[in-house]
Amino acid sequence: MNSVSMRKSPAVPLTVLAAVAAFVTACQNEPRHCVDSQGRIVPDASCAASGSGGGAFRYVYGGSSGGRIGDTVVGGSTSPSGVSRGGFGGHGGEGGEGGGGGE
Repeated sequence: MNSVSMRKSPAVPLTVLAAVAAFVTACQNEPRHCVDSQGRIVPDASCAASGSGGGAFRYVYGGSSGGRIGDTVVGGSTSPSGVSRGGFGGHGGEGGEGGGGGE
């Protein structure tokens, strides 16, 4: 019996890499709207002035709307692509400035 050695083609891993790159790029182009407590689009300056203190305005990623000030956003998420804070295995409160190191 002849033993035929099979070599894997580098094209498959490159294809997978290209698909992942396309997915990541698409996620970065997700629409983001600043909305009020009723889900209506307001100027982005309202979210910037609100800061991270949880004011009356917040960003909504994705969802559907007419895209104009005053339109209501239906669906969407308060974090990009539905990833909650600390995604990719991170733990909230660890690292960063003033994050308690063993001194």
